[in-house]
Amino acid sequence: MARILSVDFGRRRIGLAVCDELQISVRGLPTLKVRNFSDSIAQVAQVAGDQAAEEVVVGLPLNMDGSRGDMAQVAENFASQLAVLCNIPVRMFDERLSSVGAKRELHTMKRKKRKGEVDRLAAVLILETYLQHKGR
Repeated sequence: MARILSVDFGRRRIGLAVCDELQISVRGLPTLKVRNFSDSIAQVAQVAGDQAAEEVVVGLPLNMDGSRGDMAQVAENFASQLAVLCNIPVRMFDERLSSVGAKRELHTMKRKKRKGEVDRLAAVLILETYLQHKGR
């Protein structure tokens, strides 16, 4: 088995999480602040290398009806460019409701502190769901 990095892609912040080599436990990593699109790709590629990830899962922000909006296209473009830079498999995975679930779990935290935490926790939820789906 291999370490997997998950990415909750956003235009301002990128949430990250990684699992262990046995794909049992998932932990959030520090949220990245995005300066521009190219920089975001480079930052995530650096984290993937630092974490010795052999696969990256990027959350695909579909609409509730399953259709693809503008942000889904941006995320897919991000994933394809990341795959070229990292030279490891980069997969898209439906992230519907991951941010909603993260916000629910963090509702008691102060709003200012919660912003980066929502992205991190969303990445954790994406990876946990991906691993459950993969295990079926």
